[in-house]
Amino acid sequence: MRNLISDIHLHCGLKGFAADGHPEYQDYTIWDYFPPQQDALNQLNFALRSAVEENAIASQANLDACVTAGLRIPFLAMYPIERQMFELDPQRPFRRLYKWLLRGDRHVNLGTAVTGFPREKIQAYIEQVNDPADLGCDYYAEFLEEQDYLMRQTETRSKQYPDYRFRIANNYDELRSLVVDERTIAGLLTVEGAHSFGRYPSYSIFKKEWEELSTRETLLLRSSFLQNILRVKNAQGGRQAPFFVTFCHHFNNLLAGHARSFSDKAPLALGLNKPGMRHLFNQEAGLNRGFTPLGREVLDLMLDRKQGRRILIDTKHMSVATRKSFYEIIRNKREYEGDQIPIIHSHAAVSGWATLEQAAQQTDDRTTDEGCFFSRWQINLTNEDILETHDSDGLIGVVLHEGRMPGPVFHEQVRELEKQIKRLRQDDRRRLYLERELKDMYLKLVWSTIFHMIKVVHDGRGENGWNMIALGSDYDGLVDPINAFPEVDSFQDLREELLHYLNAGEEIYFLHNGKAKVMPPEEVRTLQFGQTAEQLIDRILSGNTQRFLARYFTEAYLGNTAPVLSSDTTASVL
Repeated sequence: MRNLISDIHLHCGLKGFAADGHPEYQDYTIWDYFPPQQDALNQLNFALRSAVEENAIASQANLDACVTAGLRIPFLAMYPIERQMFELDPQRPFRRLYKWLLRGDRHVNLGTAVTGFPREKIQAYIEQVNDPADLGCDYYAEFLEEQDYLMRQTETRSKQYPDYRFRIANNYDELRSLVVDERTIAGLLTVEGAHSFGRYPSYSIFKKEWEELSTRETLLLRSSFLQNILRVKNAQGGRQAPFFVTFCHHFNNLLAGHARSFSDKAPLALGLNKPGMRHLFNQEAGLNRGFTPLGREVLDLMLDRKQGRRILIDTKHMSVATRKSFYEIIRNKREYEGDQIPIIHSHAAVSGWATLEQAAQQTDDRTTDEGCFFSRWQINLTNEDILETHDSDGLIGVVLHEGRMPGPVFHEQVRELEKQIKRLRQDDRRRLYLERELKDMYLKLVWSTIFHMIKVVHDGRGENGWNMIALGSDYDGLVDPINAFPEVDSFQDLREELLHYLNAGEEIYFLHNGKAKVMPPEEVRTLQFGQTAEQLIDRILSGNTQRFLARYFTEAYLGNTAPVLSSDTTASVL
């Protein structure tokens, strides 16, 4: 029997949903492997290919791969894809270059390569964004369609593993009964991006800050969000409400400020960097701001237990300003109302900054990470984030993201090892040694991320923080996975490699102001709190998540004291 694995943030259904109904994919289901859109990638010129090739990948988290991995509790992040992904608004200093390079159908090829979606789907998105009528986007309708797709997938079977089944659990009791059968994958519904509940009246609205909205735009947005969230919280007695929502994502949602998430690349010349994802997409509107008035209303309604089932909040992608405000809200509810609300970071890395204030002073470009083993960008967790999460009895999913976890020092060391490996024959003993060293680099990255969090809690609170660490890979979330373990079907290998690395006493870092320092072996042992490597790994890969669900994924905690939504209830909110 393989060890059961859970992952609190991945997108098993994203590619399947995008291809649903397309003639080329009529026999595909959530179980199936989706190949990369290699033709679209090949049609891009070198500059565009270089900017996105790490993200132009095949499916990583289809359910057949989950079976192979023993990943039987996936948190299924639904994501109505943000239309800013398809707006041709490249950024300086490569603005003119990209405008020229993306003429004609190259824009469609780019979107197809990055997402893996059918070409026709990308073409439709681009036409919507560029429609002179500027009719806007009903993300809530798309959320319902994706939710329906996932529900329908419970009726499908794997071609490769026909004895397996896929189900969706609505509470912990259901989950526990489902996973008794080793041939069942039991998913939980979550959402990435609170924009999913809005009807935005125009595409041009995304370029505006909250203060720039007209009265009509404000009223329309408020009406759609509050109505739709109430519907979600009360549909089927709340049974289909997502367990948590990642409040922010890559772009302006007019609810709360987001952190920068797209990076530039390695230095080129004259102080410039190679073109990267940062130069293709405009994240400026709403960047680094806090909650808007509507965002506070939406937050309060999601957390409310009197008007339907509570929806917890995932802070990933929140700006520093938004996180500060959110933590204050959570502390006040805990201290003055006796309402325990756990903070969730579903797919997180660490920055090493001591405080949010320190992080806010950074510019979030390549100079911020210069000379660093880990990335110090604001999107990553500071020590303050980690302590707030521990104090709330929260959960942190460790992301496996080549772009967000490591800094330039790590990448430089990896590139050098890869160059040396390519120069050697397959049977060369030196090659085997270097391949081992390369894999150990990634294991060091993962363990150092984890032990840094444990050290922060130990030093800051004098307590054991192992309850709060989980896996949150973000696989199939249009990201660049870590090269050593690029799909979920490598997770059993990841487990065994992590076990071997810790038992062998290999080097582990902690971070001080983002700079990596070696943790003394005796401190590593102290921070294990008497637990074996196997016990720690089992907690990270499943045990902590199940503990968290046993406490918070229950009808008693989430509550649902309101009746099913009526038209009168809707009217009173507006």
